[in-house]
Amino acid sequence: MDSTRTYLKGELRETFKVIETCLSCIYSGQTHMYRALASQLRLLLCDTSRKKDNSLLVSVHPKLEVSGLESINWSKHSSGYLHISQTGAGTNRVAQMPFEITQFYTGLSTADLLLEKSKLIPIGQWSEQFVTYSPTELTIKEIIRSVADKGGGAHVDASMSPALKYMRELTPVGKTYAELFIIALARFIHALGEKLFSYEGCKLPKELFTQTLQKFNLGMVAHHEWADARSGVTEP
Repeated sequence: MDSTRTYLKGELRETFKVIETCLSCIYSGQTHMYRALASQLRLLLCDTSRKKDNSLLVSVHPKLEVSGLESINWSKHSSGYLHISQTGAGTNRVAQMPFEITQFYTGLSTADLLLEKSKLIPIGQWSEQFVTYSPTELTIKEIIRSVADKGGGAHVDASMSPALKYMRELTPVGKTYAELFIIALARFIHALGEKLFSYEGCKLPKELFTQTLQKFNLGMVAHHEWADARSGVTEP
């Protein structure tokens, strides 16, 4: 058992090194490297063998707990940075998804998950969280597996699923949702690797933050009955 754990821990370290290299390339403008990131995220978080969880991170750290995503909370008036105007009898609800895009003055775009740091989730369940409900419901696992298995991470499939079709759409910064979802997940996992192995990895250049930048938040408006049927909190 000790030799197996040592081997798996070594493989885990190498996987984090690949993620480090891919993010370094992305920060220098080579954003196509999100495809390689998807395959590494699959290994870490949602790999299976004969329908059994074979994820590397879970195998090495089965008791690990990490910060969960912000809850997707529905409101008649505002959620996060998103607001709607309607009368008191209005039946619509608005919700901000736990995902944010940043575009820098150089044109580089990155993305991040919005976290609720006090909410700890076992690593084996972490990938079951929803990142968005619009225009289709996507969990972390569905994002990773769709891009890794069919969207160029490890394979390409001409018959795209509804999830992959949506993720091929362009965001306001001109990048696909697939690309930015994967980058956001990789940035979180990269930070986790820094803590697990006690090292300081690549960072976005500090000068990027000295100039004006734009942020975009993903959200949706839905009828209250549809919103009530989804997980999260609905304000009266």
